[in-house]
Amino acid sequence: MSPSQKPVLAVVSVQIQSSYQAIPLGAASVVSALRSSDAIARRVDPVLADYSLEAEPLANLSPDKAGIVLASRVAERYQAPAASADAAAAATSAPAARQSPPIVGFSVYVWNRTIFEVAATELKRLVPGIVIFAGGPEITANPGNASSTPFDYLIRGEGETATVALVGSILDGVALPQAIASGARCPDEDCAALSSPWLDGTLDGAEGVRAYKGALWELARGCPYDCAYCYESKGSRKVRAFPLARLERELDRFVEKGVERVFVLDPTYNASRERALSLLGLIERRAGEIHFNFEARAELIDRPMAEAFARIPCSLQIGLQSSNPEALKLVHRPADLSLFSKKIALLNEAGVTFGLDLMYGLPGDSLSTFRASLDYAIGLYPNNLEIFRLAVLPGTELADRAGELQLDCQKAPPYHVLSTPRFPAHDLDRAAELARAADIFYTQGRAVTWFLSALAPLKLKPSQFLQDFAAFLGDRAAQKAAGVSAPLSPCPAETLTHREAEALQLAFLGKKYREKGKAYLETLAKNIVALNGAWTRALAEGEESELDLSWNPDDLFSPDSLDLEYFQENAYMEKCRVRVFPTADGPDYSVFS
Repeated sequence: MSPSQKPVLAVVSVQIQSSYQAIPLGAASVVSALRSSDAIARRVDPVLADYSLEAEPLANLSPDKAGIVLASRVAERYQAPAASADAAAAATSAPAARQSPPIVGFSVYVWNRTIFEVAATELKRLVPGIVIFAGGPEITANPGNASSTPFDYLIRGEGETATVALVGSILDGVALPQAIASGARCPDEDCAALSSPWLDGTLDGAEGVRAYKGALWELARGCPYDCAYCYESKGSRKVRAFPLARLERELDRFVEKGVERVFVLDPTYNASRERALSLLGLIERRAGEIHFNFEARAELIDRPMAEAFARIPCSLQIGLQSSNPEALKLVHRPADLSLFSKKIALLNEAGVTFGLDLMYGLPGDSLSTFRASLDYAIGLYPNNLEIFRLAVLPGTELADRAGELQLDCQKAPPYHVLSTPRFPAHDLDRAAELARAADIFYTQGRAVTWFLSALAPLKLKPSQFLQDFAAFLGDRAAQKAAGVSAPLSPCPAETLTHREAEALQLAFLGKKYREKGKAYLETLAKNIVALNGAWTRALAEGEESELDLSWNPDDLFSPDSLDLEYFQENAYMEKCRVRVFPTADGPDYSVFS
């Protein structure tokens, strides 16, 4: 029981991971709205209950078991016996206050729906009379059948105002709000009228902020595009911006709290050029030490914008999805690849770190066109690749047209496509292996600076090289023969340390150079990989490394090293021991023998 003897109303979030990004902003925004309502806050104490699937008490549990454990924890921590009628009356200053029923809300996403459904059923057994409401993207897109859901009330769409109205109805025992009673989607919020969970303290105790020094920052809601795989486009296709005064205060709050990394949630940060440039200027002036992550549209980038991004610590994630014109047309995302390449070149010229998103299994796509998309993407020198299997999400145009397009997909989360006319199941499995290989070798292995130059003497396209690497990952005998001391498990989502990924890179590169009759380049390639890897570890982890090299690092870092054949013939070999170390100004190295 809280000191005020008010019943607790918990809004529960379960994050998929523990990371900078695992901040329960959606649930926190609902709690903030409840707290800002005097009529609600006088009666109950809204709290944010945040959990992670990577941390206790839910770590390593099946969804069913996690739901049982979550229900027990929520019942124990947040559903203490209700206050007496006399105490409730005193707290509300009402002569005949109505006893509040226990209330819990769930913030439902694709990854936690099953957990919450099990938890809701168990909570009703543990806490008789409890009222459970659910909202979030998964409920908005796929509310399910009213007769089968364990949730008492569903909030579809943006939920702050609707949740306040629903809780008020429950507490007062009056008729439900129209949208909730009818199952309709709630109206879009007026962003200027919403309270901020960053400014009112709702997120002060959230695990993500305390442990990971990260923040999610919502600058606007809505998207001007209509991509068929995204249910954001099912709304008005209008962007509603939060007031600049609020954003300035939140930015100052991030600086005050020592936040190290901010993920900007706007699906297209640069939808408005003027606003994007204005906010980049604000960040440069007031939060120049924080690293920002943006999702941007490549076609909207110009030179001034690229230079503005370059002036702050940041990285961009850009949706390419495919280089196949037919697939892009079918999902309403047409792209001029020549223009796309020119815009990405602006980022490379300015020195902006960026990654590209790819999706396999799109209608009209195939394994061969996916491989072509991967080759095109790597040719643009992205810092990382995020590769996803298409999820045919309920509420999207693709879900509505799945029959017409002959998309066979899962009927329950995560709603992955299982086959299409041009992408049968066995090819989707091969694409998944290729995606994993790209993640380990290219992204986790931080290979952007040397990947294409290392492949040039092999005369292999990136997709073929990575397909061979995928086979290598599945062959324990080949890994051991190549000198990998701890072969990988077959887990498709394995996350490696950089040193582990580098060990695989070095072993596989040596194998390929020998196979292609280029063994004389093996030492050079491995020197370049090891030196660049040590540099990135000094930058990212603050780690110091010592290396035995066959060439001076000044030469290995020179433009001549981009052509391995030329470098091998013309560079002077100089065996040396090199220390690579972090400094306040970035990585550095010294040659000491």
